[in-house]
Amino acid sequence: MSTSPSPADLTAAFGLTEVSADSLSPWSPVHRAVSPDGRAVVVKKTAGRADAMAAWTRALAETGVRVVTPVRLERSNPQQIGEEWYVVYPFVAGRPYDAAADSAALGDLLGRIHAAELPADVLGALRDYEFPETGRDDVDGDLETLSEKLPEMMGAEEGARAVAAVRALADRWWDTALPTLKAADAAGELPRTGVSSDYKAANVVIAEDGPTLVDPDNGGNEPRLFDLAMAAVLLHNESASAPGRLQDAREWDAFARAYLAHVDLTERERELWPHAVDHMLWEEGTWALEDNDADAWADPRQGGYLRALTVATPEDFPLPR
Repeated sequence: MSTSPSPADLTAAFGLTEVSADSLSPWSPVHRAVSPDGRAVVVKKTAGRADAMAAWTRALAETGVRVVTPVRLERSNPQQIGEEWYVVYPFVAGRPYDAAADSAALGDLLGRIHAAELPADVLGALRDYEFPETGRDDVDGDLETLSEKLPEMMGAEEGARAVAAVRALADRWWDTALPTLKAADAAGELPRTGVSSDYKAANVVIAEDGPTLVDPDNGGNEPRLFDLAMAAVLLHNESASAPGRLQDAREWDAFARAYLAHVDLTERERELWPHAVDHMLWEEGTWALEDNDADAWADPRQGGYLRALTVATPEDFPLPR
């Protein structure tokens, strides 16, 4: 069984000082620290292909996109410590996310990420998107789990409505969205680019001069439409300052219009948009519903978001012209 490195391990590996024992995130190790030259930094666990991720974020930053990049150190950064990879980023100070005030700014940042012109070798080194190898028995197994969990977390009446909505989503996804998207991808109708694959308010810091993506570590070379749909589904997940719901109509419209100021989706992508939203509602949304424990469901903010997620549909996220 692997164990996380201690602050002393991180200090020795990167030559840092004052590595905090407490994590800034309840979901993964993210520790405040000080670099050898006195800069405020964070050291955090990152995903595989860490060097490819570092090259991607540096290439993004060179185009003017606001994203953290690995701090230049005399030691390797990122580097493997034990069985895991860690990276040192600059610490970015900012204020809490405000949905009404910041929706357009977050849509603008995502659009700039997707529109950035990056070298082919940088994109080619990133993880490629692969559709899930799922059978109908897997879908039915998830439905069985959710049919038990949702009434337990939400109460019998509200839970029954949620179960019905999730069953309808499962049918749409399995019968229509998944085969349609697979065929479209095989036909080259889903343009790919470098994406964070986890774009949400909890991974963005709002500084005085704009938002910065501070957790790009799940990135890959994926259909941009899927990353936009994932943002629609997950933007308010695990964000302490977000409202206890998904984006409302005004917030989503501001987010989407700011995004589309940078990215000109093809007509085929627009046709596929409802299927992309269903794909992310099933793949990412149902995972969130299953993964969150009773304490998260009982929390007014996170629980409210999860309740809204159970009944979300593509109609909640129209693409403006």
